Amino acid sequence: MDVRTFRRSAFVALAMIGAALPVRAAQAGDIADKASQAEALLSAGKPQEALAAFDAASGDFWQALPLSVRVATFVDSVDGYGNYHALPEASFKPGDTLKIYLEPVGYGFADDGGSFRATLAADLEVKTPGGLIFGKASDFARLTWSAKEKLYQVHATIASPLPALKPGDYLLTLTLRDLNSPKTATVALPFTLASAP
Repeated sequence: MDVRTFRRSAFVALAMIGAALPVRAAQAGDIADKASQAEALLSAGKPQEALAAFDAASGDFWQALPLSVRVATFVDSVDGYGNYHALPEASFKPGDTLKIYLEPVGYGFADDGGSFRATLAADLEVKTPGGLIFGKASDFARLTWSAKEKLYQVHATIASPLPALKPGDYLLTLTLRDLNSPKTATVALPFTLASAP
């Protein structure tokens, strides 16, 4: 799995998002205070100290964030984080393989003896829009990232062959379970199975 890391966004974005985050008031205040401290240190010409304070605010924000999926889409190819080719239509033919690009956020980290590891388990389900289940797989995939620093921007690609289905509209539901915290997230991707040519 190709995992790329990028530096986090600007101080103002963190403060704005932290203010909107539905967490304990004291926790949200702590995040905003650390972001303000980072901004003050930067203004005082102390970039290294500012970056350390910003990293502390980012880490607290990340820990408070629920597990979510920033991007979940059917793709035909993936070249790296944020570099994917989404399908213009989620329409498939019998025998096709569904390829899904994901950008999860808010996952936890485990100390892995000198590195930090994030692991998500993925459960998959294919059903009709009315809820009739045609295919289900628990622990369908394990998504793991590991590095010397905590990775906050990662991506994953999951591929699944289509079960034998009649032409029509369906819903692929993907549930991600964080193995380092009790957090879970579910995304639903509608798709259509066209008749064979």
